[in-house]
Amino acid sequence: MKDFLRRTDVKLVQFFAYVGSLIYLLLSGHGLLSVLYIHLFFVCIYGFVYFRQDFLIFFLAPVSVIIFPIRDYFLKRYLRNFRQNEPAEVVIVLGQSDWFKLEAWLKYNFLKSELESLVQYLKAKKQEFSFYTRTSFKDVKKIMGNKSIKEVYFFGHGNSHSFQLNTDEPLYYCDFNDFKKYGKEFVHQVHCGTPSGKSLVDYVVPKENRNKCFFLENRLTLWT
Repeated sequence: MKDFLRRTDVKLVQFFAYVGSLIYLLLSGHGLLSVLYIHLFFVCIYGFVYFRQDFLIFFLAPVSVIIFPIRDYFLKRYLRNFRQNEPAEVVIVLGQSDWFKLEAWLKYNFLKSELESLVQYLKAKKQEFSFYTRTSFKDVKKIMGNKSIKEVYFFGHGNSHSFQLNTDEPLYYCDFNDFKKYGKEFVHQVHCGTPSGKSLVDYVVPKENRNKCFFLENRLTLWT
């Protein structure tokens, strides 16, 4: 009995208690529709508690299907005001959405307001910059190997070991494990990464500069 209690997950007990409560309400005459409403209410509560962002993404999916393509259109119009796809002192690599993949309709890579904040920040520092859109792995290799490019920003989705150039095209950081060939003064990762594992910063940025690199999991709201 003690072993049974030790192995049993408390959350599992809560789950079966909840299911039992729904069955009790149904059998006690509350009606199927009332029980269904109660079930949907608690599904929303527990969905947010346990799945948080993923739950909200699917909950708001009907809205994102309308908003995301419109947002993408205005982003492209905004980017026309700046240099694109050519070397500069600072390069901003933008993750792109493949509209033939489900993830593109559920998760945005970045907001126009974030790019506006970055542009304002770079202009204040009087740095020349260029946005790279529709970037391939080969393009990133050229960017990282170009010594005239001192600083690189990556905007988009990713995890501890990779960055998504496109919805279904990962760029693995370990492919740049050659400081002499790919070294940069600074590399900044926005939206793309978790504290665990090695980031691209660990591979290509000198140790004395790493604490000056941005590594943000959430949206960019302020530059200092």
